[in-house]
Amino acid sequence: MVNRFQRGSWKVRGKKKMVYGRFRLETLDASGERKIAVVKLGLRKEFATESAIQKKLDAVMDEMLKPGAVPPSAKTMTFSELAEEWKTVEGPTIKRKSLASYDHHVDALRAYILDWHPLVGGKAFKDRLISDIQRKDVQQLLNEQAVKYGESTLRSIKVALRKVLLYAEVNGYIQRPVGWLNRVSLAEAHGRSVTRVELTPEQMLAIIARLPEPYATLVLTIALLGLRIQAAIGIQPNDLDRENVLRIRRVLYKSKAVLLTEKEQQKNVFPLDALDANHADLIRRIRALGEGHEWVFRSRKGTPINPGNVLRRYLHPATEAVGVRIGGFHDFRHTLYRTMRREGVKPRVISDVLGHEGVNVGATVYDRANRSDLRDALSVMSKQLQSGRQLEPNVEPNRSVQ
Repeated sequence: MVNRFQRGSWKVRGKKKMVYGRFRLETLDASGERKIAVVKLGLRKEFATESAIQKKLDAVMDEMLKPGAVPPSAKTMTFSELAEEWKTVEGPTIKRKSLASYDHHVDALRAYILDWHPLVGGKAFKDRLISDIQRKDVQQLLNEQAVKYGESTLRSIKVALRKVLLYAEVNGYIQRPVGWLNRVSLAEAHGRSVTRVELTPEQMLAIIARLPEPYATLVLTIALLGLRIQAAIGIQPNDLDRENVLRIRRVLYKSKAVLLTEKEQQKNVFPLDALDANHADLIRRIRALGEGHEWVFRSRKGTPINPGNVLRRYLHPATEAVGVRIGGFHDFRHTLYRTMRREGVKPRVISDVLGHEGVNVGATVYDRANRSDLRDALSVMSKQLQSGRQLEPNVEPNRSVQ
């Protein structure tokens, strides 16, 4: 019987007005907290009264709170149906935190997971019953997709799969050992991937010189400050105050302005040095472009510029004219990280400049040894040997360490 102190709750969600019930399970999750079950009860139009909805919820709770029970609907639920429910129930929460993250997960599901099927036999992943999906199926999907896609895409696939399948586990749709998706290995990626380019100062200046406004100032802004393109194109004239402090207050995502939270805005503050020639040039450019307009970087119609159009129509032709091929705007951010690292800027400061969540993100994502780095590293022992030649030889026999 249902715990007499628990009636559960229900809500109507989505365009189809689906009714979802919510209540506590008797089992605990990996953190020791009691699991919360979210179950699909049916369309709102199927219930004549709210009492009918509660009655259906009570019946589901009676069934699910039995030892080892799973929701009746879960026995025939496909992965596609699970993904749709996850988007309806968990989607709003993820969107409030980051619309870009939500869209990223949904795109990964659509492009790489739902229509995937094994090379030899088997159903498409979207048509599989979630009760049949095991860890080996997740591993097989990742292994086979590694042939087509790069490491970044594989990580996106893995994250999206974990979120949806753990949602099913937490809600009691599937019964799995605790941590069954922990440490799923990523095969070596052999598919297409983006190679980042570290630009020299001469190359950056030559690229900027070939760009018309406002694109020249846009690239200069990204190169000097390391902004992501979504943040750079969202700059408005009043974001640069009288003390020459640039504050990023919004990002433009799919042509829509998304305000940053107060905490995020506090992290995105860039004090420019008016005594520095390049900073002074950037300050002058931003003020001149923004005067009398809503957006600093805008199209002829006065709307924020489209990054894809800028990349295709202006930046790629300019870089090719200079003799380099870049992956995108992120290469300037990549270059700034490596330049700061070589100049001895503290990792904590680099992390704050680039807006990373952790200090080690830059080293993991951006840091790669090029020929110059390798040459400098290999010269360390050579310099030691050279110093030894200049001293009086005093060779002693090796002594074993006890």
